[in-house]
Formats: sequence, C-alpha cells, structure tokens
Amino acid sequence: MDRLTALRLFLRVAETGSFSRAAAEAGVGQSVASRAVATLESELGGRLMNRTTRSLALTEAGRKVVDHARAMVAEAEAMEAVVRGADREPAGLLRVSASVAFTRAELAPQAGAFLAAFPRMRLDLMARDDRIDLIAEGVDVALRLGELEDSRLTALWLGNYPRVVVAAPGFEKAHGAVTAPGDLAARPAISLTSSAFATRWPLASGRAKVEVEINPAIRTANGDVLADLARGGLGAVLAPGFLVKADLEAGRLVRLLPDWSAPPLGLWAVWHGRSLPRKTRVFLDFIAARLGVD
Repeated sequence: MDRLTALRLFLRVAETGSFSRAAAEAGVGQSVASRAVATLESELGGRLMNRTTRSLALTEAGRKVVDHARAMVAEAEAMEAVVRGADREPAGLLRVSASVAFTRAELAPQAGAFLAAFPRMRLDLMARDDRIDLIAEGVDVALRLGELEDSRLTALWLGNYPRVVVAAPGFEKAHGAVTAPGDLAARPAISLTSSAFATRWPLASGRAKVEVEINPAIRTANGDVLADLARGGLGAVLAPGFLVKADLEAGRLVRLLPDWSAPPLGLWAVWHGRSLPRKTRVFLDFIAARLGVD
C-alpha cells in the first residue's frame, strides 16, 4: 500500500473513530484500514492510536500526525485536480453542517442552483441544531451563527444578518399597538432558549438605544418553531433576517417598530485546517453571493 493511501485511511479512522466506518467509506475491508495504520506506525516508529475492543484514541504523536497527514493529502489532491483539470470544475462530496432553520431557509433553496452550476459536486447538508465535532463527523465546512467558540477551527466571516422584531399581522389588533420599544414589555413574546437575548431585547434606532425586558410566554430551542409560533399569533419575536424573510415578503409576519433593530447576528464559515479546498471555496463563494447578509 502506498503512503498516500495509508494516510487517507489513517485520517478517516482518526476522524470517524472507527476502522470499519473508514474502511466502508473507502470501499476496502476493515483489515486493510487496520493494516494501513499499522504500516504507518511501523514506518514512523511510534504508536499513533491506542486500541481496545470497544474504542480507539489518538496518542499525542497521532494527534500531531493528523495535522501533517491532512496537509499532505490536501496537497496531493490539489495536484491530482490540476492534472485532471478538476481545478476548473470541482467534484466530489461536500459535507456542510448548519442548523436546521438556517439550512431550510438559506441552503436548501440554493442547493439545486449550485448542483446545476457544478454538476460533478454532491452535497451532504448536515442539518442539526447541536454543535457537532467537525473532525469526528467528517464535515468539510460548517456555517455557524453568533459567537465562535472553538479556536482550533479556521474561520471566515461571511456577513451579518439583521435582527428585527416581528409578529403575526393581527398581533397589534389583539394585544395593542406597539409604537415604542417599551410597549413590548407588556406584550406576549416568544424567545430562543439559547439566545443571549432570551429575556432582554437590546434595540437601537440611530443613536437611540434601549433595552427592553420581556417575559416570554414560550421559549424554544428551534428557529423554525419560533417562526411557527410567531405566525400563529402567540407572541412577538426577535429574529434574524434569514429566519423571517420569506414570511415578511409573503405577509405572514409583519415588522414591529421598523425603525428599531437589535445587534446583528454574524455568520461564519469554519473548517479544520489552514487551507480551504477548492470545492469548499467554490461552495462558499456561490452561497455567500446569495445570502441575505449585509
């Protein structure tokens, strides 16, 4: 087995935590994947993984080798792409992680156009609301909103989404007109459980700033549910633009206090490693041009 093939198998074993899964993805037997790692260990003169019947974990040396292996594989793939001419037409599977609400609102509507523009590409839209481990899940790029936490990842800022206060069209008739931010304190509200603004909405209009304390009747951890509840007339919500854009355009929701907004919500693309593979860069360029960010 050549060194590059062994490195590829080692990387997938390290990323998935499973010899069988790495072997299945590569279309080889589990013994081949195991032999690839053993060969690397023999050539490098040290153990890369500690194995038991139930689990495996990278050694300190193994963690260092992962970064070098990833760079070597990426460089080799780049050279192969040039030879094949694939640098002009990216190909292969791209795993993209994002929240369910963001995937539905921003990524899914663009998937068809992207695949039409790049027919040799395939997408795995990993729509999940939990913060997953990019390496363990084999994610190529994640689109994350708000503050970033993991400094091991390389990040690219794509823009900001405005945060606006919206409600169902009949909300003010049912609960009273909202003519100033302070009126919201006495109106039904719905908030995102994980949001920093779950109970306080900081609003600004020009130089004027105010923080409104709300008492949400309902909280939810899911953006789509938040929008569903707002459309049902159960309360006003402070939501990022991408989540309510279609509803505002269709008249299913209306903006309250249109001159006021909250601090914008940043959108970041994050990935592991320093370099950005061409297929990932092509996807980000395509999507970024079509997002509703400022």
